[in-house]
Amino acid sequence: MPRRMFSSSTNTATAANLLPGQRTAPRAAGGTPLSRLALIALCCGLFLALGPAAFASTSSEQAQQLDTALWEQATGLSYEIYRVRPGDTVENIAARFGVDPEQIRHLNRLSPSAQPQPARSLAVPLPLRPSSARRQRKPTPVSRTLQPCYAVVTLPSPITGEPTQSSAVQVFYEPQRSARLIVTAEQGDYWGIVMADGSTGWISKSSLQLTDQTLSTDTLDTMLRGGRPDIVQEAFRYLGTPYRYGGHLPYDMDCSLLVQTVFAARGLQLPRTAHAQYDFGKPVNHANLLPGDRLYFISKSGRINHTGIYIGNRRFIHASSRRGCVAVDKLSDPVYWPRFAGARRS
Repeated sequence: MPRRMFSSSTNTATAANLLPGQRTAPRAAGGTPLSRLALIALCCGLFLALGPAAFASTSSEQAQQLDTALWEQATGLSYEIYRVRPGDTVENIAARFGVDPEQIRHLNRLSPSAQPQPARSLAVPLPLRPSSARRQRKPTPVSRTLQPCYAVVTLPSPITGEPTQSSAVQVFYEPQRSARLIVTAEQGDYWGIVMADGSTGWISKSSLQLTDQTLSTDTLDTMLRGGRPDIVQEAFRYLGTPYRYGGHLPYDMDCSLLVQTVFAARGLQLPRTAHAQYDFGKPVNHANLLPGDRLYFISKSGRINHTGIYIGNRRFIHASSRRGCVAVDKLSDPVYWPRFAGARRS
């Protein structure tokens, strides 16, 4: 009789080889008990069915750290841990932190309808401030102070509150071509301009031509301590304009036309002649002169026939027949001081 593959003698375990309560088990072709294969299959099925949940319960912190790290890299957000209190929902937590509820759900692997249980820790995303490494700012040019000097506007350009071309920067005003400004600083591609209130405005270097005419810091300080530095600045627009009695702008001018034109630019209308202008404004003692005050001089006959504008430091700007143009002279000059008749403040 031929032998079978499995015989009763080989498929039956002896009582001595059995654990208490263990039954004999059939063997497969390879000799492995079928009950052991079934046990392995059962374990695999349980792992596949319960593995993710078990992993989430035993390694939730590691999984959450991984998620939040990936979220931060992908979206540019950071997060903080919040412990859920009774009555909390994803929506009211999101409203409290000012974030989107879907971000909280995504970060914490919550389904669209799920709500967190009290005492659970939630990762709540927060906006990140850009780090210094991310900003990639250009280095700011160093600002340096200069010896105050006059400059001529060659190309109309706005004077702004900061040395930048940003559309958000404050614009003070835009001087006309040939206007004269006082430069006191430099930063990058901009000149710093002294303003009437003593602040600094900025204008593109390409719009100005510097001159050799400088001011001492004392003179500038005197101009800024009081008076009308805006009047002085306006008057310097005409520095060098040819003199002609009864002149006509823009070609030439005489002394009273200079004063009339400068004050008209600042909203004050004055008569055309020096003699008539002398009757307008408050009289000022020569010891109390301030920049912007009007100065008047008399002829040999005692009649007011000349005028100019005080700029500080005992100097004044005027249309001078002796100089042949608009120029600056000392009030103490022997040509002018003996003829000084008085000053007026508007």
